[in-house]
Amino acid sequence: MIRKTTKLIILTIAALAACINANAQTHADARIAELVGNGDMLQLHEEYPKLKDSTSMEMLNLLAESQLGISFNRLEDAATALDSLLQFHQEALGPETSIGLAALRAMNLLNMGDYAEAGKAGEDLVNALKGSLPFESLYSFMFIEKIGKALAGTPAHKIERPAYDVEVPMTVTKAGRGNHLCIPAEVNGITRNFIFDTGCSFGNFVSETYAEEAGLTIVADSIPVSGMSIGYVKLAVADSMKIGEIICRNPVFMVAPANTGIDSVFTFDGVLGYHFIRDVKETIIDNESGKFIFPYRISEGTPNMYMSSNTPKLQICYEGKPFDITLDTGNVKSDLGNDFANKFPDAIEGLEPHVSARGGFGGMADVKVVTLPEFQFSLGDKCVTLHGTEVIPESHGSSQLFSGSLGADFIMSFRRISINYENSCVSGL
Repeated sequence: MIRKTTKLIILTIAALAACINANAQTHADARIAELVGNGDMLQLHEEYPKLKDSTSMEMLNLLAESQLGISFNRLEDAATALDSLLQFHQEALGPETSIGLAALRAMNLLNMGDYAEAGKAGEDLVNALKGSLPFESLYSFMFIEKIGKALAGTPAHKIERPAYDVEVPMTVTKAGRGNHLCIPAEVNGITRNFIFDTGCSFGNFVSETYAEEAGLTIVADSIPVSGMSIGYVKLAVADSMKIGEIICRNPVFMVAPANTGIDSVFTFDGVLGYHFIRDVKETIIDNESGKFIFPYRISEGTPNMYMSSNTPKLQICYEGKPFDITLDTGNVKSDLGNDFANKFPDAIEGLEPHVSARGGFGGMADVKVVTLPEFQFSLGDKCVTLHGTEVIPESHGSSQLFSGSLGADFIMSFRRISINYENSCVSGL
């Protein structure tokens, strides 16, 4: 949904960080600029507390704090830093970086549920940039504007839950090359299995059929989103949604139009996405008992995950080297992309290319892949082996599969795995 915005922000912040690094006055300046420019959020998270008092530029600290706030689900901290950057440092930032940070601020407002302000911020970006950018670079700002305006009178999403662990049954369903992990969700008295999807980057997704059956209130249409291609969805709301004994107030739903190409391969009623998974803080998937567990007391852990475009990036270790990859529980089977192919060319050397079908919002597509018989890596002190992992070695435009992701087969390779948005860590047994 916001992939193009993210690319713009990464490029402009990286360019600014390189300039700061070239003119750094202290070791701390140079190191923070290097980490911000490289997008190395886990290392920045570890080192910034020890470096922040030794910098010579307030702007550099604010850049680091804005990136850390968004990457580690501290949205209020990010908001404070972004406001200060745009209010006091625009001249030093330059126009391109200022636009990138303004887009980041607008999306952060949307994530915080400050919908009216987000809509205004999105509108300002669209008005400033239309005519100078193609639609492919502008649609993500339109997404923020349209959603913010449509939800301006809607309270922010929040969760009400009992003071004990909540257990909800899990259903594993066959889907294409792999499986979906499904969880029962109730809206307006209608209960259906939703796909549990860390890759759903805003609200939840539902089919038109389900939206009508559950009586969702449509508040906007023509919302541009990105999947296999850029397309349009409707926006709907409800008073509440129940996941076991957890009540989600003011849930938001993207209503996907029917698509005969993909509906013949994947059928779904709904997808449980970003807001719930973020706000419930920790999800334990217990494959042995076939349950989702939402603990009341959130576990501790060392960060090995950060957020990028509202989806988690997980750091694994492959051939002794750290490698950051998207954690997308809605992906039926793990994929690897050109980033992996470029960093580890020996891993795919000699493998025979073949064509594989991919599906997602917007339809189906055939892509050229090679298949790793075994993909072995470590997560902390745990060794993981996935079988028949396809690598997409060439770019396929805006497809989210291009960068690769760990999917349902990764989740199912553990007896029990915790995905912890509060402390930004994933751990498995």
